[in-house]
This record gives sequence, structure tokens and C-alpha cells, in this order.
Amino acid sequence: MIPAFITKAHIVEAMRRISREGVPTRRNGRGYCLVEDGRHFPPKYTIAVAHQIATGQGLRSDKFSGGSESNSFLKTRGFNIVECQCGGSCRAGSVTFSSGPSEKKTHITRPTRHSERCHECKIRVRELLERIYGKCQQNHKLSWPAHLSSYEGTSIYSALRNVVTVLEEYRGFGFEDFVRAKTLAPFDFWVPDPGFIVEFDESQHFTSPRKLVLSAYPDDSPLGFSRERWIALCEQHNAKDDDPPYRDEQRAWYDILRDFVPSLKGFGPTVRLYARDFAWCSLDANSSDDRQRFSAIALQDAAPAIRTTVDTSTSVAPMASSLRVALIFPKVNRGTSHGVPPEGAGAQEPDIPTLDSFRGETIDFALFPEGYIRSSDAKRIKSLKKLARDLNAPLLVGAIEGGIDSTGHAWQVLLHFDPDGSHRRIYTKHSTAGAVAFEKPDWEPNAMLPTFELGGVRAGATICHDHYLGLLPRFLAKQGARVWVNPSFDNVSEIKWSSILRLRAVENRFFALCTLHDKGRGKSTHPFAFSPEGKELQGRQAGCEVAQPLSKCNESGTIYVVDLDMSAVDEPLDWSRLPAADKPKRARKGEPRKPVRAALRGGEPAILGRSGWETIEAGCRVETNNGSVYVGVVPKEKILDAAACFRILDCANQLECAPVIWNHWDRLPTDSARLATLMMGRVIECCAPILISDGEGIHELVELANRNKIPARRTTETAGETLVDIGNAWGLNNAFKIVTKHVTRSVRGSVLDRYRRLA
Repeated sequence: MIPAFITKAHIVEAMRRISREGVPTRRNGRGYCLVEDGRHFPPKYTIAVAHQIATGQGLRSDKFSGGSESNSFLKTRGFNIVECQCGGSCRAGSVTFSSGPSEKKTHITRPTRHSERCHECKIRVRELLERIYGKCQQNHKLSWPAHLSSYEGTSIYSALRNVVTVLEEYRGFGFEDFVRAKTLAPFDFWVPDPGFIVEFDESQHFTSPRKLVLSAYPDDSPLGFSRERWIALCEQHNAKDDDPPYRDEQRAWYDILRDFVPSLKGFGPTVRLYARDFAWCSLDANSSDDRQRFSAIALQDAAPAIRTTVDTSTSVAPMASSLRVALIFPKVNRGTSHGVPPEGAGAQEPDIPTLDSFRGETIDFALFPEGYIRSSDAKRIKSLKKLARDLNAPLLVGAIEGGIDSTGHAWQVLLHFDPDGSHRRIYTKHSTAGAVAFEKPDWEPNAMLPTFELGGVRAGATICHDHYLGLLPRFLAKQGARVWVNPSFDNVSEIKWSSILRLRAVENRFFALCTLHDKGRGKSTHPFAFSPEGKELQGRQAGCEVAQPLSKCNESGTIYVVDLDMSAVDEPLDWSRLPAADKPKRARKGEPRKPVRAALRGGEPAILGRSGWETIEAGCRVETNNGSVYVGVVPKEKILDAAACFRILDCANQLECAPVIWNHWDRLPTDSARLATLMMGRVIECCAPILISDGEGIHELVELANRNKIPARRTTETAGETLVDIGNAWGLNNAFKIVTKHVTRSVRGSVLDRYRRLA
């Protein structure tokens, strides 16, 4: 797999290096080329070189694939891939590159409340520079002249004079209007050895005058940052400060002096940091790993003399250890019907949020509900593209696609809007829709269940009732997804959605996120988010510092912000950290419909059949007085494998039996109530009761309480025996009905076979 931290800037630098040094004979491309400014490069080798630039170490060719993997990776970063047989043998020579939108770099852990004006960020940058270079002075004054006339007769005068002309022509302000100071203000950071400036650029620096100035720089200007990227940031932010009216021109002039004057003084090129690239305050100057992360990104364009001073004893790639997510929670005019979003005027005609709606929040991506717009709505598509650009963050938006097949059925899809202005479909719903992905003739797991990058982290998606199909998110997790989104339509059953989403987060060791509409009538609803430990996350309204559990975030028409600590996905499951049970055990109301007695006999699971107790080993069919039962034993932590549970359902279905899942341990890893809370989600998805036991006895029975699939923890009669009601043990046919009831009878068998492949 190609590491997500390789940015567009790394790829551009790799192409520059290849253009100088050429391509090794055995690394030529096969069938495809990366094309930039008329020159051809081998895609896979270019990525390997980019990895070398980012980390100091090459990426072995057996660690990732050429062809579709490499091509898709480059395309998502805005590069052009063409079919070509030349091998990408780029000749040595100078190459220029376009200044298109630059990929957003990954983020490091942010505190709960963070902005680009965080005071602690600058303190941490100073500490990192001190630790790396020995000494760093913050807000240091060097008393360099601010007026053009002071540089007459120097090597930079011609370039400065040209910039003055550009700035004066922009809005008509004269040079004397906006140059008021005699000397430059103090620099953000000064590193005396080897001698260079570090400037910390916030969004107000990225203006139209600054873009004009950067574009006027001579091509051979010595810079410690990517001019192409800074131009792209100017296009993206297009900031304006009219107090005083000439403030943008003034700031652009002072910035060019900070870039050009160091060469006159014999210093290294000025290094510029973009404030929004990281929560710099999260880095630890005493950590070799964090120093390496800082240098790998912040100093990637610095002069060689500056980079060689950096401690490279440990080569660590930058990792995104935090994500900040915006969950869009709007009202809707018309409610869903049996899980299928409505069609017609009004339901998919929302007001699109603007940048102001986010109240200055810096986010990594925004998640919108299912069926938020129609994919043919050009006006709202345009507004969403603008929002992605303004936020400099991708948007995931549920949409309805209609009339794309001969039947005219509507498909529920998820659209990905990128800050570069592009958008594409990344997922098609597999259940409860007019048409479902399983019935597509070309259905194939890798194509229909893709992963994608969000803020430097691999993510995957399903939609609404798809979360009942546990093999879908399981497949995404195996493909590397560390965040899973499941946008839904409107008000849902609290216990069902929270139980399923919590289970998915724990069993797949990723973050589970869901937002939806509020139809504003009847029961209230709210967005959902769970950590890999199954804990409900907290959310806060955009621009507000007060956070509360998402279950209390039920004010519709609101944007809720959630922070994900990505370090949690790398930790092994600590069973004791599962959330405590909030649903007490309860006795049944009335007599069980179809009671079956279960017990431990000689320490082994057993079911009372017509001819007596039958011990269950791995799986066994038992004829009881209330019908045939197939009992499958899932040992220990294997209960967290959705495929193991699906196989029990499949066997019961083929044998025409009611399914029972028995989770047996030598010794429970935590109190049984925590396990039972987790198993509520499993009972809902499997439509089968679950027994939890160890050598001491049966501790928990979780089963469906009614036809609405509401789960309940049942009281057990004694330590070693209990009564299971198989009246609501419907198994695979009912569990999979959310898919099969929406497809024609002729393809139902093949649809289930496709799902089986994921096991």
C-alpha cells in the first residue's frame, strides 16, 4: 500500500529529480506514464522517489503495486496519467511544473479547540528549531531596510522593482502609500547557525497581491518553500484585509523582502510554514520521532545546508494522529419510507452551508447525510465545490442518482468533493434503495468497496442500512480503513444505530461516524460517532468550545465538530475499556414464543433436544420440541469476526434451522455486561440470540425482544442454565431482507453469493 503521507509536493520534487538523473533501466513504466509539461515519467518509480524525498528511505517495489494502485494514487493528487509504451524514460534537463491546487498535508494531533492562531504552536516551533539547531530566537529584529531605494545596486533590485510595478498596478496604490516602516518588523524565528529565517504564514498572507508577487519571482529565486504551493494557497484563500485599504499590498511587499534579502546577507533561503498544515503544538521537541516529522514536512524545501543539520538518526514518516471532522446535521422536509430516501421536489433541495457556517474551524473533512442532494443538481454541486475549496478539506455528500439504468431506478451514492474542485462517486449503497450495488453486473469487492484518503488517513464508506451487513465494513478494515463513515437519512432507532455502530468500531478497530437529517417530528435524533474502544465521542457546535456526548447533540440545522485521536486505532483492544452496560437485564413479558433450554454440561455448551441434552462442539443441528435449531459455537474473541457469525447464519439457513450463536470463553476478559452491550449490535445484524459463557456458567443472554429488532439483555435462571426464545431467531433470510426485498427474484441468489465472497 502506498503511504498516504506522500504529498503532491513530494511527487513534484520526485519528477524534478528524475528529470535530472534519469530512470534506471529496470524501473521503466509498463503501459502508463505520468505526464507533466510534455515530459513522461514512470508512475511507480516516481512514487518510490517521492517516498525517498519524504522520509529519506526508498519505498521497495514489492510494497505496492503499479498499474491501478499507482495510477489512482497519482490521479487523486491531480496528476495526468495516460496509456503509453515509452516507459517514462524522461531525459535529463530542467522541468517546470504547473501551479495547480496543492494537496493538503496531513495533520498532527490537535487539542480539543485549535485554530491557526494558536499561541502554543509558535512556542512549539521555536522549541523544535532549538532542539534541532541548538539556538533559535523568536520575534527577532535584524533591522533590514523596508524601502526599495535601500537596495539599489544590489543583485535583487531588478526583481524588487518589478514587484513594485506589479503591486502599484493592482489597485492603484502608490509604493509610498503602503511602505510606511523604515525597517522590517521582527521575524517570526531566526536560526543563527546555519543562519536562516522561518516565517509562520497564517491565512491572511494568502492574498491576490501575494499571488501576483510570487508569480513575478524570477525562476531561479532561492526559496526555502514551494512557490507553486504558496500560489495555490493564495488562489484557495484569496484573503482580503482592507484596514488600512492597502494592507494586502503592504503585507505582500514585506513578505518579498523576507524572501529576497537573506541572499544579500549570505544567509540561507527563508523557510515558510503554513499554519494550517499541522497542529504544531502537538509535537514534542524532545521526541526524535516528532523532530523527524517536523523536518520531513516543514523543512522539505529548505536548502541542503539547512536540512543536513537535522537529526536523521530515525527516519519517521509523518503520520496523521488526529482528525477533526464536521458532521452536518440538517433538517429535511420529507421523511424516509422503509429506509428509502424520498424523491421529488423539496426533499433534496437544501441550503448548502458556506464557509461562515463553520465559524473559523479548521477541519479535515465534512460528512453530510444520505440523499442530501440529487447528483444532477448543478447549482448545489457548484456550491459544494466552492465549500470544499474554501475549507481546504474534502466533503463526503450523500446523493441520489436517478435514471442511470434502463429501469430508471434511483441509486443512493456517496460523492467525494475535493478542494481542487473535482468531485466523484466513491460508493453505491448495497441495501434499502430502489437499486442496490450488489445487482450491478460488474460488482467486484475492490471496485465497489474502495478506500480513500481523508486528511492523510485511509477511510471507507457504506450508507445507512448497509451497516447491518457486517462483512462490508470488515472488508474495508482489511483494506486499511481506519475511519468508517455511514451517513443515514433521517430519524433512526437510537438503540439499533448506537449498538451497530459501536460494534463496528470495536470489531474493526476503527472510528465509526454517522450523520443524518432530522425530520423535526416525533422522536429526536442526533449524529453518531464511536471510538475503537466503543466509547461514544463528544461533539460541539462549530465555533463553540463546550463539548458534550453526541447523543445530546440533537439541535438540527447545526454543524457538530468531532475530534478523532487516531492513535487509538493502533492499540490492541483492552476489553476492560469497553463501555459499561446502560441496559439492565430484564425478564420477559409473558411466555416465550419458542423456548429452548441451554446449559453447560461438563463445562461444555449444550442444548436440550427431543432425546435429551446434546453437547455442542463447533456447530450442531438439534431437534427441539419447538423446531430445529442450529447452534454455532464462536470461541473467545472470535465473536468480533463478523465472518464467523455469518457462517453460522449461512449454515442455519441451508439446514432450514433457527440460528443460535454461543460465545464461549475459558474465562471472560471483562465483566459480562460490557460484552453483552457489544453483542446487542451482533444480535440485531444476525437476527439470532447470543449466549455468553465461560467455565463458570452462562453469564449473558442477548436476544431480540420483538419484531422491530430491539435487543434485550435477559436474566438467566441459574449460573449454568437458561431459557432461549427462538421465536425471534429469524436468521439470514430476515437479516438479508434489507437487500433482497429490493432486487428482482431472478438475481437474489447471486446477490447473496456475492456477499458470501466477503466472508
